[in-house]
Amino acid sequence: MSTKTTLNSLNAYEISQQLRNDGLVVAVGPFVFCIKSSLASIANNVQRIYGDFQLLSHHDLIDFYVSIKKPKGLRRFIKPQINFYCDDYSPFLPLPASQAFPLLEWGMNWCIAQHAHHHLLLHSAVLEKNGKSVILPAQSGSGKSTLCALLALNGWRLLSDEMALIDLKSNQLHALARPISLKNESINIIQQQNCETIFGEIVDDTNKGTISHLKPSKVSVQQVENTVAPYAIVFPKYQAKQPIQVNATDKATAFMGVIENSFNYSILAEAGFKAVSQLIDSTQCHTLTYSSTEEVLAFFEELAH
Repeated sequence: MSTKTTLNSLNAYEISQQLRNDGLVVAVGPFVFCIKSSLASIANNVQRIYGDFQLLSHHDLIDFYVSIKKPKGLRRFIKPQINFYCDDYSPFLPLPASQAFPLLEWGMNWCIAQHAHHHLLLHSAVLEKNGKSVILPAQSGSGKSTLCALLALNGWRLLSDEMALIDLKSNQLHALARPISLKNESINIIQQQNCETIFGEIVDDTNKGTISHLKPSKVSVQQVENTVAPYAIVFPKYQAKQPIQVNATDKATAFMGVIENSFNYSILAEAGFKAVSQLIDSTQCHTLTYSSTEEVLAFFEELAH
């Protein structure tokens, strides 16, 4: 089998030039993005965080053409702003230019959520160890991404921080292994866990607070084509100074929890109902509250064995 070319094969200048000119073509899980931008912050973060991702060419089938651009006119110089575009469509309001890389990440999530309806899409982290996968559906503020990063730094393969992709035909989980988006105090928590962690630039004053992205492990990116069957659904919630508590969740409650965290359940209609039903029937379901890193890692280690 031939060795895949990664972004690590390019130097900083080459990445910047490809982004600036025809675009940088990157495989991101089952999707292919062509990314264009002339902004130095985009080039710097892509080189730092996406180095292990497969580099493709414009001859390959591209799913999404995305770009980060500055508006024309005086706005380029007075409080500079940027827009995200998928093809020629901009789904978001302009943001300060300092938020270019977070906007690119949010925009890529938007592309997948809006178009990948051959999957059941859940707002969820997904990880795997010893062939056993855990799906962590949760709303913002639950500590999902922090927990995801903790597991990813402790022997779990990252499939996704933001979105579970469940194949409608096979019920298998597909991997994205995108950078993990961390906010506010979570950045310091994860930085203290492992001196070898690699972060993108820290961006302040976004609508989600301070943001930085954790580079996914090389192993997770290399194994991105390996699907896995759903094993457990855990609805996590961080609660400060509280002992860990794990409760089995009845199937009806879990069903509703999955629907509440789905991007496209209503769009899929009957196919969505069948996919969620099959998912619930094939997994064990739990609710989890925790505060201690040691306790929560021990719980997931037991789950994996």
